[in-house]
Amino acid sequence: MSLKKILVFFVALSLAVSAIVDVSRISVENKYNTVETVADLYNFENLAENTGMSVQDVLTTFKENGLKGVAVPEVTLNRLQEIGKIALYKMSDVENIYNLKNTAGNSALTSYIKSLSDSQKRIEKDYIVVTTDDVSTYDFLKSSLTKRVPSGKLTILKNGNNYAFILNEDMDTFADQGLGFDKNDLDMVKSLGLDIIPRVENYNGIKDKDIQNYVELLKHYGVKTVVFGGNDVLGNPDKISYAASLFKKNGIAIGIIDTPMGKSLQAGTEKFTKFDGYDGVKVYGLSEAETAKYDTSGIVDRWYRSIIERDVRIIYIRAKVDTTKSQNYNLKQNISMLKEINDLVNYAGLNLGVVKPLSPIHQSKIIEVLIALGVVAGGILLLMLFGLRERYSLILTILGIVISALLILTKYNDLGVKSVALLSSIIYPSLAIGYFIDGSKKIIDGGEDGHYVRDSLYIFFKTVLISLAGGLIIAAIMADSKYMLKLDYFRGVKLSFTVPVVVYIAYYGYKVWNINTFRKLTDASIKILNTDIKIWHVLAVLIAGFVGIVYISRTGNTPVIKPTSIELKFRSLLEHYLVARPRTKEFLVGYPALILSIYAAKKKSKSMNFILGILASIGILSMPNTMSHVESVLKIALERTVISWVFGLIIGLVALKVVDVFMRYIKMKNVHN
Repeated sequence: MSLKKILVFFVALSLAVSAIVDVSRISVENKYNTVETVADLYNFENLAENTGMSVQDVLTTFKENGLKGVAVPEVTLNRLQEIGKIALYKMSDVENIYNLKNTAGNSALTSYIKSLSDSQKRIEKDYIVVTTDDVSTYDFLKSSLTKRVPSGKLTILKNGNNYAFILNEDMDTFADQGLGFDKNDLDMVKSLGLDIIPRVENYNGIKDKDIQNYVELLKHYGVKTVVFGGNDVLGNPDKISYAASLFKKNGIAIGIIDTPMGKSLQAGTEKFTKFDGYDGVKVYGLSEAETAKYDTSGIVDRWYRSIIERDVRIIYIRAKVDTTKSQNYNLKQNISMLKEINDLVNYAGLNLGVVKPLSPIHQSKIIEVLIALGVVAGGILLLMLFGLRERYSLILTILGIVISALLILTKYNDLGVKSVALLSSIIYPSLAIGYFIDGSKKIIDGGEDGHYVRDSLYIFFKTVLISLAGGLIIAAIMADSKYMLKLDYFRGVKLSFTVPVVVYIAYYGYKVWNINTFRKLTDASIKILNTDIKIWHVLAVLIAGFVGIVYISRTGNTPVIKPTSIELKFRSLLEHYLVARPRTKEFLVGYPALILSIYAAKKKSKSMNFILGILASIGILSMPNTMSHVESVLKIALERTVISWVFGLIIGLVALKVVDVFMRYIKMKNVHN
């Protein structure tokens, strides 16, 4: 059996295994089909205040219109001051009051100020001072602060019904730190029949008993999902495994806040989720500043896009309040947004309700090795297109298999999986491009027999199916909870967008222009350098440079050049009607260019075939990139791929007919002249 047949067998085996894994993944994703809309309690209090209603009445109204849950933050010093439970000062302000009135307004605090020396006053001028005359607030703060503030930084004062706390902490940060839950908030939400999503906050020095108390509170209120507040998860850094084990034991999932690629998750999220058995659900919400910035349609579009494109299942809602508008207007616009997102969720075939976490999914290392065989084989087949001899191909095949197996089967598994995924995103589009060029050369070298539409369709489907194979391999080898929950993600997007284009240029020169030796490459380079530069050459280079800069800038997880407002509106239109929005670079650019490039080959125009082929390669390589967004629903990724094929084919064939009619007209006109 020849090496090529063995390599093709490895590819077929890899694709068969990938298909089984992909079907299993789709089955898991299909069950992850409930979207929960959740209101931020304290933010909705602002809406209630604006409308003159109680927060209970506002939440009841929203529940009647489809709201499913309420996120309840922990109370903070700033929060307690806002609701009139405490007075909050810096020590320097208290001293000023005392100097003016000979009293601090709190007998316990007044006695303390009198006892301070001038040097102590200078030291403590930026300390936080909290006063209250409510015994229940005092008891709450005493319990909370003694857990969160070292004894050497906390002074507790009491004189009759006057209570005070002196904290050696930074006001700007500590005043917004969670101090525990107000049970009145939890009781109110529970009484309304809404799902409670607590925003549990971690703190330095947290003990096992404190974590147990949190979990007992969550159990008491029937909590199913927690979205951590603050910058880290409960128990970070030393108690994560203990906290996560209690969550897992009690069936409590965690909400993983959807962050842009490359941005940090809350500290400890990956470790907590792993110890919790990957019992997680993705959460998306706009900040108050973003909510104020965007109009209602922009807000709903972003909610919906997070659900469809990033598999988010909790929409975290902050009310949009415009103080220049009437109370009725603010209430109606927020209800309208809720209704619209609910309608879109139903239109997408998803359910509304209390969210259920994504079922854990992992692949065995043996499965990963079998999938990797297809990438190794694909890479060797690509090199063989460039004329690599069978002897060297065999050596590289063995080396590739050994290296990939060693990476995947050892502690470097994570590196191995990501490397296989990245190579698949480069190799299979490059292979597809290679076979596309082979088809173009055959047509260029052949006669006029054969129909260009039939030939275009044959080469089109052969090309896109090879590229799709790379996408299916990526979707399978990264079919793991940590990628699907976006705890980790595909790396090397810019490489996967640029290397296949370089391969296209290199292979086109090798195959079509017959630049297959270093001498020929040197001669071709010298010929280009000796060419008389014309204005259109300069313009062409400038246009190509501009297109290249835009292309590279628009790729990656954090594109430098953002989509225009017109593009965003067009995307929104497609999303609202198709759900699985096709990628514009595929159906508007890549696939039509592929069809037209075959037509150019029929007309023996190597230059146009080459230029259009570059555009076609953009569409070809985009397909595996779609699958590399593993946090997206695979079924939707496949649907948008097929829709892109259909739209691209229609546009390409229409453009082909138009160009053909135009070329015939020009030819006839030249004949008559």
